[in-house]
Amino acid sequence: MQISNYFSDVSRVVAKFTARNEKTEPEKEASGVSAADAFLKEARKTPAQRIRDQLLARMKLDEESLAAMPSEKRAAIEKQIAEELKRQLSGEKDRRGAAVDLTA
Repeated sequence: MQISNYFSDVSRVVAKFTARNEKTEPEKEASGVSAADAFLKEARKTPAQRIRDQLLARMKLDEESLAAMPSEKRAAIEKQIAEELKRQLSGEKDRRGAAVDLTA
């Protein structure tokens, strides 16, 4: 194989690859948000926001469904969230059950 043929083959492959990637970049999820945007949105959240989102997800809720609830039920859930936030952010979860004799 001659070097000129090799370079023309490589050029063709690079052109195909580039054309294919130009169509798909930036890669977006079905929701229309790129993975980088989703990551940055999550990274900018405070620890309290992350904990709140996790608790709501555990309850199979989101902010919209929480807002649509009757006020009594919403207040009870908000109270649970506040207690859990306080527990996790104060480090109480680390101390629970940690009675250890360190004198040995």
